Amino acid sequence: MKNVTGIIILLVFVFISMMGCQDVTVGYLMTSNATYTPDSMVVKAVLDPVEDERQIKFEIPWQSAPIEGVQGTFPMVYSIKSVASDNGHPEVASQFTVARKGVIELPWNHTVPPGRYVFTLEVSNEGYTRVLDSIYTVIVK
Repeated sequence: MKNVTGIIILLVFVFISMMGCQDVTVGYLMTSNATYTPDSMVVKAVLDPVEDERQIKFEIPWQSAPIEGVQGTFPMVYSIKSVASDNGHPEVASQFTVARKGVIELPWNHTVPPGRYVFTLEVSNEGYTRVLDSIYTVIVK
C-alpha cells in the first residue's frame, strides 16, 4: 500500500511539473556584446570610372563586416529598425539592406546623398527580439 501511495504522489508531482513547462520560450538570444568591427564604413557618393572600374564592372555592393557578439538559437533574422541621418533624407534608408549575419549592404550604384547615416538594427529568432540602437554608421562622401 505504501508503494502505491508513493507512486501516486510521484505521478502527481511529474504531472504538475509537466504542466509548468508548457509556456517556456524556445531557445535564447543574447546581444549584450553585439558590435561591428569596424563600427563604420565610408562610401563614395559617385564612383570614379577609372579608380573603381572593378566595382562597377562586377557590380560589387558596399558591405560592412558581419556583426559580432550575437548569440542565440538559429535562425536569427536581422532587419533595419531605423536609420537616422544628419541631412534630412530618411527615405534613402530603403536602399540599404541587411544580409546574412547582419552584414549591411548598399548597392554599388546607389543614389544616397552625402551624409552620415546611423543604423539601429533589430535581431530576432523564435521567441525573442532585441533592438541594437545606433550600432553602425555609414558615411557617404
